[in-house]
Amino acid sequence: MKLQRVIGVAMYVATCIGTAAGAQDDGKALVDRACGKCHGMASVSRERNTRGRWAAIVDDMIARGAEVSDTEFDKVVDYLTTRFGPRTNVNTASAEDLVGGAGFSRDAAAAIVAYRQKNGPFKSLEDLKKVPSLDAGDVESKKDRLDFSIAK
Repeated sequence: MKLQRVIGVAMYVATCIGTAAGAQDDGKALVDRACGKCHGMASVSRERNTRGRWAAIVDDMIARGAEVSDTEFDKVVDYLTTRFGPRTNVNTASAEDLVGGAGFSRDAAAAIVAYRQKNGPFKSLEDLKKVPSLDAGDVESKKDRLDFSIAK
């Protein structure tokens, strides 16, 4: 009896882990299925669009025959916006732009601006990770949304 209970709990845990991992991959799988028939992901990844622009593009592709249901639409747009949304320049963005564009907390955004004003522009992700109050993992998770170009 105890062995059956242990096996049941193990199966439940495995299902929960699989479901959580599946939710993260869900948007990618939808984009691969819906967009991959006509577009390579390289062409999609070069795009840097706002949520509104991605929604318009996906809507246009549906009109052209892409198979995306109404319930899948938001998942596809969310995935594209998160992975291929506009980049925020950490060297010119205001704290408000760092919050809205890159997804930093207000405290982190203020720390980035203060550090930049004191130490000069950031040249790389590694430079940004030097801001004392930032979590390196959080910064790493935002790398696709950050631009480090320096205005001349």
